[in-house]
Amino acid sequence: MASTTPLGAELDAPSLASGTLRAQPGTKTLKVCLINPRFEPSYWGFEYALPLYPGDRRSTMINGALPTLAGLAGHHDVTLLDENVEAIDWKSLDEYDVVGVTGMNVQRERQREILERLKKDVDTHVIVGGPYASVKEEAFTGLYDTIFVGESDETWPAFLDALATGGDTQLRYEQPEKTDMTRMPSPRYDLLQVDRYASGALQFSRGCPFQCEFCDIIVIFGRRPRTKRPEQVIAELDEMRQAGFFSAMVVDDNFIGNKKEAKEVLRQIIPWQKKHNYPLRISTEASINLADDPELLELMYEANFRQVFIGIETPRKESLEETKKFQNTRGDSLEDKLARIQRAGLDIAAGFIVGFDSDDLGIFDDQYAFIQDNGIQLAMVGMLGAIPKTPLYERLEKDGRLVEEDPNCNFHPKQMTREELKENYWDLVTRLYTPEAFFDRYFSVYKNHPEFERKREEICERAGEGKTIPTLGYGLILLYNLTKTLIQDGSLGSVGKTYWRYFWRDNMKHRPSIIGFAQFMNRCVTHWHFYTFTREAVAGRLRTYNSG
Repeated sequence: MASTTPLGAELDAPSLASGTLRAQPGTKTLKVCLINPRFEPSYWGFEYALPLYPGDRRSTMINGALPTLAGLAGHHDVTLLDENVEAIDWKSLDEYDVVGVTGMNVQRERQREILERLKKDVDTHVIVGGPYASVKEEAFTGLYDTIFVGESDETWPAFLDALATGGDTQLRYEQPEKTDMTRMPSPRYDLLQVDRYASGALQFSRGCPFQCEFCDIIVIFGRRPRTKRPEQVIAELDEMRQAGFFSAMVVDDNFIGNKKEAKEVLRQIIPWQKKHNYPLRISTEASINLADDPELLELMYEANFRQVFIGIETPRKESLEETKKFQNTRGDSLEDKLARIQRAGLDIAAGFIVGFDSDDLGIFDDQYAFIQDNGIQLAMVGMLGAIPKTPLYERLEKDGRLVEEDPNCNFHPKQMTREELKENYWDLVTRLYTPEAFFDRYFSVYKNHPEFERKREEICERAGEGKTIPTLGYGLILLYNLTKTLIQDGSLGSVGKTYWRYFWRDNMKHRPSIIGFAQFMNRCVTHWHFYTFTREAVAGRLRTYNSG
């Protein structure tokens, strides 16, 4: 997953005194607006699922950059504007002293559009930062007054102090040292429209000890994981609970990059969850070597972690070695490791990539078989992409294989054409997200690992999600909304009929309970998003092809 780092980075700014990082009171209180651009529809966005949930959910998860930057801004008056949950009121932006725009790689086009309009129509100090600005500064040349590159936990407060006191500000900030995470203040979750998000986000650590060639995490954050103290994490969990969140994603790119510290924070989360009757369902991202540590698996389960996202990438050892993802090649098989994680009671979502130099056209069948055989229900499959400043980008640039004008497939593969890669990719995800393939994966975990079934029932009962009227009501709302949507779409007799068959044949066998019904309906809604997004994306490609 792309990082949710604060806006940018820090350069030539003096480090703040020891203690918590935040802006210091100056002679003026600045009005600051921080903008997170909207995402284009994607598998990650759940655009077709969110309208079916109770309430007014508009985004899957908060962008952790916005509340983090607000926490660092001290006494200044900060407004957080997430375009994924509300429209930009352009006329109001003139009221602010500073307007900042963050953005990840997938937001780069919309990020640029917002900056262009700000420079043209809004009289304010415009700043830009975030992961994409950190790897490709030149993409925004001429569209900002100040740019932040890399981490900005020291330079952001220093910039605000200078502006508030009438001092000189710089065009470019990049802090010379990595942030000391133990000095980070709590994010301002209270400034978010919590009811419009499905999940909150919390960052425990930055950095990853591994060296995957395609990854920009080690470029921005380095290979030495830096962590917050357990008491910081507990304080943030408390604030998320009080703000109204019911679930949280620990957005570390590798939660177990420092296993010792991860275990310590888990030991603090467990009693906190018990004390408050398990108010937050937690998910995270971790490397596959999680499977090799039984103690860590048990601690995550006891801390109410429900799901872990793992970068599997490919079942082919030669492709893993090519991309320097050696952690996936050590020890026993990937299949055995995944089974241990599932038996520990953790649901697995996973990332997969096609288009490595070692990939021939057979990789698409290999990926399909691996995903189906191992019950990876939420399989996030993507084509290999070269992010600027990564070792992959530099290698492909040297070889003359970059195709900068195509953001969806920006390189020439070795053993297939670009069109073959794209066509076979869409064929693969179409196969993966048929209703039959999706629910075969879902129930295969229950069939193959009875321990998983037992632990899922246990953890749901422990958290009060079992035989309760609210749980039944939640499932019935999903059933009603999904049925209405299927009727409107004309898919009730095809997709809906398949849902019905799996419910009676498999769900009533493995999970004949209220929570089992509610979670099955949740999976149906999840599938509907993946199925619909794939169908619309493929149809769009065909329209483009036929019109061309």
